[in-house]
Amino acid sequence: MPGKGIGFSRTIAFLAICGIAGGSNIASLSQGDIRFGIDTALFDYTGTGSLGLEIYQQLDIEQLSMDQDSMARFSTVIVLISGNGDTVAVDQWNSETIWAQNRSVVNSTVLSVMPGEYVLNVVVTDAGNGREGQLSRSVGIESPEHLSEIELAKAVVPAQEESFNPLRKGELIIYPAASGSYTLPEEHTLYYYVEIYNAGGCTLHMQSQLQTYAGEIIFARPWVPLAVPDGADAISLVDSLDLRVIRNSGLHRMVLEIVIQGDTLEVEKFLMVRREAELISESGGESPEEVTVLPYPEHFRLILSARERDIYDNLEEDAAVRFYSAYWLGRTEQRQQFEIRCSESERYSGAFKDGWETDRGRVYVIYGAPDDIEAFLFQGDRIPHEIWYYHESMNERFIFADRWGLGEYEQIFSTLEGEISYSNWEEMMLPVSSRTGGGGD
Repeated sequence: MPGKGIGFSRTIAFLAICGIAGGSNIASLSQGDIRFGIDTALFDYTGTGSLGLEIYQQLDIEQLSMDQDSMARFSTVIVLISGNGDTVAVDQWNSETIWAQNRSVVNSTVLSVMPGEYVLNVVVTDAGNGREGQLSRSVGIESPEHLSEIELAKAVVPAQEESFNPLRKGELIIYPAASGSYTLPEEHTLYYYVEIYNAGGCTLHMQSQLQTYAGEIIFARPWVPLAVPDGADAISLVDSLDLRVIRNSGLHRMVLEIVIQGDTLEVEKFLMVRREAELISESGGESPEEVTVLPYPEHFRLILSARERDIYDNLEEDAAVRFYSAYWLGRTEQRQQFEIRCSESERYSGAFKDGWETDRGRVYVIYGAPDDIEAFLFQGDRIPHEIWYYHESMNERFIFADRWGLGEYEQIFSTLEGEISYSNWEEMMLPVSSRTGGGGD
């Protein structure tokens, strides 16, 4: 097993299937001067009484300084902090490699952990100039009964018998995709590694799928049976999927389902898939993958579908950043327009609400600036109100009224299906003293 300073041994059967013969469920990207990716996967070291949190790092060498011998040197410090603030594990390694463009290095370590909530902090320092990159991510640890988390990989090669490579698992060396990203067409094969526990003597059934981040199935393998040898307390499975079935860049999910003893278990992993041609077309503008902090996290919710919003609301901060990046991948101009709308919506802020929280601000964020606005002040038989017209984009209109004279314009009518629209909206535009009551209040 991979790791530094921790020795584990167990009875393990290693099955390589379908394509190998010839934490958190999304990777994190760092902030700061040095960019690197970190991913994790939790495994049960059966027979040892310990859980192993495997941590994978991927870093592009060309961003580091180079000494007179053309070498790049950097250090990585990993600190795991418990929910009550105690430091429960620390690891550090110093890396040295030949400096080269378009080359990355992959490191791996494993920390012995117990169930609970943790924060993983990682700092990478360039030994040549002191520049740093930092990353922090939440990690929830639960003891797996039958199924481990998924480790994504970009390459799998046979291990030499004498190899002590920390990336070795059984008879294979697995190079993790610590950034969680694949670029097509070159990186078209997704490898994954997963373990099954407490299934000795059973026959399992397994299926793997590629889905959009919203859960739409792109490709699904047929169900296949797997016979677990008697006496094996852990089964290691390796498989591969062809990413060329994915037509659009963005965030996707790899889902593995296993039926064991009548129970269906599922584990998933998010991955970013990018098409090289679309990345080239992004030249001249900021790539969405360079987002490190969500610029308008609440505004963004307004334009998501119910399914997308459900996924987004349950993501940790770093995962939400990746989600945001994936949503706009290949659509830089649309993203810029959206962010301009978010900024301009603040003109509708009130004493107790930010612009996006008001009805006018919400409509502005979702649909953009109206083609025309008719604004009416108090005219005796009508309270102050505004009519927003969208002629060119969708031929719809919205009516907002200052019902209580406080400068807070509420949406009372829209021709757009699904939008706020009261049946008595015309009566709601009358002065309070003239209303007969009814719905909408």
